[in-house]
Amino acid sequence: MLMASLLLSLMGGAEAAAPSSQERVTIVDYTGKSMEIPSPAETVISLSSHASEILCALEGGDRIVGRGGSSTFPPYLEDVPVVGESSYTPNIELILQLDPDVLVADTMLSDDGREKIESAGIPVIVDRFSDPDRTIANIRNLGLILGKEARAKELANFIENYRSVIEDRISDLEEVDKPIVLCEWGSPWKVATPGTSYGNKIMAAGGTSIAADETAGKYVVVSSEWVAERNPEIIVFQVFGKVPPTAEELEKTRDEILSRPGLSEVEAVKDGRVYIITSGIVGGAPSVIGDLYLAKWFHPDLFEDVDPEAVHGELLQRFLGLELDGVYVYP
Repeated sequence: MLMASLLLSLMGGAEAAAPSSQERVTIVDYTGKSMEIPSPAETVISLSSHASEILCALEGGDRIVGRGGSSTFPPYLEDVPVVGESSYTPNIELILQLDPDVLVADTMLSDDGREKIESAGIPVIVDRFSDPDRTIANIRNLGLILGKEARAKELANFIENYRSVIEDRISDLEEVDKPIVLCEWGSPWKVATPGTSYGNKIMAAGGTSIAADETAGKYVVVSSEWVAERNPEIIVFQVFGKVPPTAEELEKTRDEILSRPGLSEVEAVKDGRVYIITSGIVGGAPSVIGDLYLAKWFHPDLFEDVDPEAVHGELLQRFLGLELDGVYVYP
């Protein structure tokens, strides 16, 4: 009996010491850095809410062992430990304790923070998860890390199919047919220029940014007089915060815009073409939903048959197993 027990013990020890089935894949992130990541990664920390949502859509939610405080969707992520409010404020000590196979962050992560994490042997991916131009690359990279390439391809195809609808329908528009759009990002008078995520979204949906001649790639702060002089045809305001907010909250934000001093004669206000959109559908996998709303607001005749809300419901059901709940735009 003793010999049998000893033999079993030795066999168990040999099994525990067996090499991992993980291989390594090469990923090049937004910063241009190339790194080798264990795949399939068994444990992941995500400091980006958009990255967290993509990971969950790729059936990797159960591998997230730490998250940024804004990663609250899907709702089950709230049970995952918070390791920093965002990429800007990571809890390095807690991250090192969790020792994930890989950490995913957005570009708010400092070079110093990245160096501290990588020096502990944890690979770090830094990308622009809120930038629609990076969405497909991010999905493919995370799919490769999770060993979910087929699932990533399915999600990427879903997004690209609807993007193609937008591209095809606005492709013949003349510049004069593209409405002038004031898009405010998170606070009044903070306006998107071309080259920013929102500036690019406006162009992709067939609009022209009111700040097209301002410094590209930045959000600029303007005045009511500046806006009135340029007379936007459409105003879009993005709100941040919990996902999703209530209809009453969005209605209040819209009413505040409609009643701003100096804007009563602006075409967008007179025509009631003022729209509120939430951060939950402007980045990551759901970014295509925000694109569809923008395209329909800008060109209602071209997109009369498109129902962004129905597409959103399809995305959630198909890739997250959730029903659409809450309000993401207003009206």
